[in-house]
Amino acid sequence: MYGIALALTTSKPDSTTVTKQVDDWIHANKVCRHTLLSVLSNDLFDVYASYKNVKDIWDSLILKYTAEDIVRKRFIIANYYRWEMIEGKDIKIQINEYHKLIKDIKTKSITLPDEFVSELLIKKLPQSWTDYKQQLKHRQKQMSLSDLITHIIIEDTNRKEYAAAKAKTLSAKAKVVEDKLAPKRSSCTSMQT
Repeated sequence: MYGIALALTTSKPDSTTVTKQVDDWIHANKVCRHTLLSVLSNDLFDVYASYKNVKDIWDSLILKYTAEDIVRKRFIIANYYRWEMIEGKDIKIQINEYHKLIKDIKTKSITLPDEFVSELLIKKLPQSWTDYKQQLKHRQKQMSLSDLITHIIIEDTNRKEYAAAKAKTLSAKAKVVEDKLAPKRSSCTSMQT
């Protein structure tokens, strides 16, 4: 802003350099150092107030916060990789969780290939979906994530409808068996009286 950024990128010139350049660097260092220290929190100010060169403060801050960012990225990637779908939990809710993990990854500027994201979702499907997972893996054409999610939601709906129809059929069969057994019981009770 004031032509003083050179103090952030260069070390102090040695004494053999032109006096004007040394004076410019000293001025730039002083202004940058005070500006930088003035925006730090009290805890960080206490740490960096003893530093005489702004470049040392700047390099230390970049190193510290870049390392913290790398740790955060590792944590987000680990969460993404460890995430599992749970049997019995609504698929739509779990897909929303998956979307949130992907969003967290994108906010940290981590890019993953679409094929990887889709394949990992297939891999994370619950154990009861094994046949379906195999069917998806053997497809000739790779599906986009949105197409895959649509496909999974349709499969989930079909499974729920099938389970409901099966339960209704079993209930009807149980009622028929119950009705057949009911008259025999009444004839036995009338014989006893």
